[in-house]
Amino acid sequence: MTDGDVIPRRERNATIRRAFIDSLPVLMGYTTMGFVAGVLLAAKGDVVLSPLWGFLSSALWVTGTMSIAGVGEIAQRTSWAAFALMTLAVNFRYAFYGFTMLSRWKDVPFFRKAYLILMLTDENYALEAACQVRDPRRNLLYCTVLSALNHSYWVVGVTVGAIVVVVLGHVVDPDRLRAWTNGMEFSMAALFLVIFTDQIRSRFRATR
Repeated sequence: MTDGDVIPRRERNATIRRAFIDSLPVLMGYTTMGFVAGVLLAAKGDVVLSPLWGFLSSALWVTGTMSIAGVGEIAQRTSWAAFALMTLAVNFRYAFYGFTMLSRWKDVPFFRKAYLILMLTDENYALEAACQVRDPRRNLLYCTVLSALNHSYWVVGVTVGAIVVVVLGHVVDPDRLRAWTNGMEFSMAALFLVIFTDQIRSRFRATR
């Protein structure tokens, strides 16, 4: 199943516009959290060419929790096996997201399906599962565009954060930069609390 040219242009544009509008709240969260992850990687990760690391890691590794929590492990040069095991444990829930979407994407080409499953973060899954577009072709287009947009937000956030630290490193003492970033690791926990509170309020309003 492909969206291709079988979708009328008007419906195609409407679906893309819908995906973009739905992605705007994620834009705010992903660019902010990605910026924090990039700053921490450059300031505390102790890696060379941190903007390049930030770009590659965010492009291939879409997980906000590990991007922030893993900075210490990167700095300590934790073994790849231990790091992979920790990543699997932290992000195991994503596997269940993929299982629930397999029936919807059963006829999708392998690589496209793999990308869609890889992009099933909490935010993507919530938006895609709640999508009211029932036509399979338009739904696939919606999920693809949404995933690509949200992925780009994360990549930009991480890369820009690392670049900012590198630029500041030419005029500010690196130890001072590291001191300024103390406590930023808790921003992910704060974001989770905000999202959780918002979900509770939404459910409460829906049951009134």
